[in-house]
Amino acid sequence: MTIHGILKSLSAEDLALTKRYYESIQPFEVQPSDTYEFDAEFPAEDGERIIAEITLEENAEIEDLYCTCRAGGLCVHLAAMMYDMEERKTVFFSGDMQE
Repeated sequence: MTIHGILKSLSAEDLALTKRYYESIQPFEVQPSDTYEFDAEFPAEDGERIIAEITLEENAEIEDLYCTCRAGGLCVHLAAMMYDMEERKTVFFSGDMQE
């Protein structure tokens, strides 16, 4: 599945939560990548940093998702990364990938 596909599959409630979290962590942006591996850091309540990573295949399908928050599955950190990447067309600007 692609980032666009995952975001479309979110419930209205989960998408609203993602947008609220995304707005609360501004300024934030996922940088384009030539390796199809996108990394981000988020503040944690205990002062530590949460590290999240999205790895895509060359056709923009998601290969792997990882986050140190331990929530499991699609956490708010990965969803915020995807939201940012979709809003700013990060995948498009990361080489020749297009969704």
